[in-house]
Amino acid sequence: MMRSLLAVTMIVLSAASARADFFYKLVGYQCDKKAKAVILTYTGALNEAGRKLMKNKGPTQWDPWKLIVKSKDGNLIQSYKDIRKQCELEDGTYDVTIGPLPGNANLQGMCGAFITAWAEVRRGAELVLPRHSFEYGDCHSPQPVTTKIVIRAGNKELVVQKIPWEEFYKAEADEEE
Repeated sequence: MMRSLLAVTMIVLSAASARADFFYKLVGYQCDKKAKAVILTYTGALNEAGRKLMKNKGPTQWDPWKLIVKSKDGNLIQSYKDIRKQCELEDGTYDVTIGPLPGNANLQGMCGAFITAWAEVRRGAELVLPRHSFEYGDCHSPQPVTTKIVIRAGNKELVVQKIPWEEFYKAEADEEE
């Protein structure tokens, strides 16, 4: 009887302390008039660092998961929400559009737990940045991740910063071990 009680207690305690890892992501932009640039950003962090990232997000940063509308049962994506903002720089008004890019519209299907984001930037009729996904491929084929795009006023060249997938998702596992 005592052994059974001890076994049940151990199972309950181990289950209570077990927690699934979750990687949080934010997509955003800055209208930096001093630098004369539109700056698009994509960041992420695991578990506690990710929760802190979300808690401290700014007014021009969004969680890609908040940009989808799920079905009543929560299994399917019914629609997407795009963010549309403007940035006034010396050479005109930049229209910034940011949207979600899920791995699968069926959230229970292959890659359904994966989401990234995309951004597009226009200045008037000119397409300055065609729709750009911050992550390419799918949840099974890691590709470099775009973490920053700088669009300077009057400059045709974009500065695109990418890092290896493993570096983006490396998280704090090293610190926790």
